[in-house]
Amino acid sequence: MLWYVNAATGDDSQDGRKPDAAFKTLARAIEVAKPGDTILLAPGAYDQDLPARVSAARGGNITVSVLGAE
Repeated sequence: MLWYVNAATGDDSQDGRKPDAAFKTLARAIEVAKPGDTILLAPGAYDQDLPARVSAARGGNITVSVLGAE
């Protein structure tokens, strides 16, 4: 499953399954992602501790990539 995150236009009340329904925070995407899923981050400014959250996600076998960097 792919999950989308966009700090500028996202909303954590959306389902995160399409770029135009992206979550606002990586934390929300990590809550719903399961091992084997991929979280795609839109470039932008994120308020949370991004390196620690990315590390935690990867530790749970969740891939985290930046959109456009594939």
